[in-house]
Amino acid sequence: MPAITLPEYAKGLEKKSIERPLIETFAEHSDIVAALPFSGFSGGSYEGYRETDIGNAQFRAINEGASESQGKIAPFQETSFPIDTILKVDKAIIRRHGPERRAREEAMQMKRQSTLFTDTFINGDNKSNPKEFNGVKARATVANGRRIHNSTASGGAALSLAALDEAIDNTTNPTHLIMSRALKRRFIGAMRDTTIGGYISQTRDSMGRPVTSYNDLPILTGYPKDRHSAILPFNEVGSGGGAAQTTSIFVVSFTEEGLHGIQLTNIQAEDLGLLQPDNVFYGTNVSWDVGLVDDSDFCLTALDSITDAAIVK
Repeated sequence: MPAITLPEYAKGLEKKSIERPLIETFAEHSDIVAALPFSGFSGGSYEGYRETDIGNAQFRAINEGASESQGKIAPFQETSFPIDTILKVDKAIIRRHGPERRAREEAMQMKRQSTLFTDTFINGDNKSNPKEFNGVKARATVANGRRIHNSTASGGAALSLAALDEAIDNTTNPTHLIMSRALKRRFIGAMRDTTIGGYISQTRDSMGRPVTSYNDLPILTGYPKDRHSAILPFNEVGSGGGAAQTTSIFVVSFTEEGLHGIQLTNIQAEDLGLLQPDNVFYGTNVSWDVGLVDDSDFCLTALDSITDAAIVK
């Protein structure tokens, strides 16, 4: 089926659907989750193809034969990984505060599910944890042409907009920039510097929330400030070695032909009622068989070795 974002899918559900408020909360808690399109697949794995040779083309002279061309594609496979959780709410809480409180408690727990997906989207490593998919860090390497160094000096350097422009240019059909909230603040600070901030803008989305963009690419920072660690802190060792004090920016193409999620089924929720054998908790089972696919060679680029310093040209 065509790729669709979770907010778009939730709008098509009945307002009284048990899934709708849970999916809306799941997507609203992370701007990465909200922006990422998902497509369905069937069977044990997703099968895709990447171009490896686009063939040959040339002009010909009058009375000359046509040239020959043969392109090449390389098949690849990805699979999905189940997120499966029973959201539990004590019956005493529901008795005291009514059924609306159960919905609130479950929405709170869905935020944690959203945090898990977002963290895995960034840091997922299927080799170290076979239960999760590979995230963008694992997919963006120097070997596959998806990683650019902001600096090769020991300890990294302040973000260079010239290097960021190179990373954007290295990405086919870029749609978003992903970074930490701390680095995003550096962009907001750069807006106050007229010699730097010309391509940095701030608008508002349909909900009235501020959206910071660079070169017309919205900046995504994952989930908002909460009791969990933020994404992409300044704890990476730069390409030139030295202290673990750098971070990365990911330029992504969130499209059906680029970087997108895959799902065996849409998010499903089932009211389990009062859970046995203790008869203490009401439960809702939320399950989602989900994965990530990089359908084209240059649908993402990592720009690493960035320190927490004022942005430079």
